[in-house]
Amino acid sequence: MKAIDVARHFLFLARSFDAGDTISNLKMQKMLYYAQGWHFAYFGVELFDDEIEAWKHGPAPFIFLPFCVFI
Repeated sequence: MKAIDVARHFLFLARSFDAGDTISNLKMQKMLYYAQGWHFAYFGVELFDDEIEAWKHGPAPFIFLPFCVFI
């Protein structure tokens, strides 16, 4: 699975449950980081194959460009 697939699922859930708050790029990066960590801790395997990079504002899977339109 790719990080972009997980991100799309998060967007789907936010719309389905009428979360009311938009998901910013930074929020998406953090949600993916935590999802990856929790999944690895619970199941012993990574949730997605993409690498997580160290950025200025914290760790982030590289999915920034596809979500620039939502910012």
